[in-house]
Order: sequence, then structure tokens, then C-alpha cells
Amino acid sequence: MTERHRGIFSILTHASVYEAVQSLLGARAVRDQFARRYVRAKAGDRVLDIGCGTGSILAHLPEIDYHGYEPNPRYVERARSAYAGRGTFHAGYFSADAAKALEPFDVVILSAVLHHIPDAEAIELFALLRTILRPGGRVVTLDNVRVAHQNPLASLLIKFDRGRHVRSAESYKALAERSFQHIAGEVVQRAFPPSTYFYMTAQ
Repeated sequence: MTERHRGIFSILTHASVYEAVQSLLGARAVRDQFARRYVRAKAGDRVLDIGCGTGSILAHLPEIDYHGYEPNPRYVERARSAYAGRGTFHAGYFSADAAKALEPFDVVILSAVLHHIPDAEAIELFALLRTILRPGGRVVTLDNVRVAHQNPLASLLIKFDRGRHVRSAESYKALAERSFQHIAGEVVQRAFPPSTYFYMTAQ
């Protein structure tokens, strides 16, 4: 994973600061839309959330068998405190060894993950996720995206994002196409705060 984490970006490693910034950027509404329209988890589903942050997506999901992976231990500590009993949180990166220890999943969530990793790593991740999905299962992703005639403020926010791999919609799709046959994507632009997101489902 390659992201900016020095200087001013270092303060975002603190869970309280991260959540405050997310709130200012309207993350609650974005997560709600993501959960309702794209994740669409049903009660009892097995859900894997890679890069789960502080586990905030759980506030928008029904009772599920949830497993979250997050490399920042401060975020994991906050998630375990806020959502005790709602899921299992692992501090560290999701890996092939981790996948072998888990039963298959109905849904895998990659929320704001792909724009933090280079192409080769993303392609490898999709290949791994293909192996842990139940028949009919899906991977759902959410990331900042570059589009033509983008709102200048949205473009500026992308410029200062910690992730260094914000792509076009087609480039995101290309990452999943190596491992999945059915790819659907939608670009959503928000007026305030100005932002542009790409939602993708791979099956």
C-alpha cells in the first residue's frame, strides 16, 4: 500500500481526527448510500471488510457475520470499542494466509482501498478475493475517481487525498476484469461537499 502518511497526513492516523475529517466530508451520507445501494447485505450474510477503518459501515448494515481488516491499530481499537459484539476486527493487512483461515463470504467490501494501492497489488487482491467468495457472491468498491470536467474543488480534494492511485472509472474496472466476468460501475458526483465517487460491483 502506498499513501501519504508524513507531515500533516500523520494526524489522520489518530482515530478521532480521522473520524472528524470524515464527518466534515459528509462520509455518513456516502456510507449510507454505499450500504443501501451497493453492499445490500442481508441479515446473516458473511461480510468481509478490507480496510475497514473504524468500522463505521456497521452503523448502516443489518445483523451480519462481519470480519474487518485494518492495518492501523488505532482505528481497530476504536472499532472494537464502538462495535463490540457486532463483528470481528483484525489489526493488519488481509493476506492469502488470512484468507485460508476464513470460510467463504457473501460480500467483500473495499471502501476507499483501491486508490491507495498500485495496479499490480490491486489485481492480485481481486484474484485473492475471487477465491473466498461464495457462489453468487460479490466484491463492492468505493473510491474517489477522476472524470472529465470535474468540479475543481473535488479535483483539489483528490490531489490532497492520502491515496496516490486515484484512477478513472475505466481504470478501476480494468483491475477487476482480470478475475471477474461481470463488472458494473457508477460515477456519482456530489455538490456539497464537492466530491466524485466511483461505485463498482464485481461478480
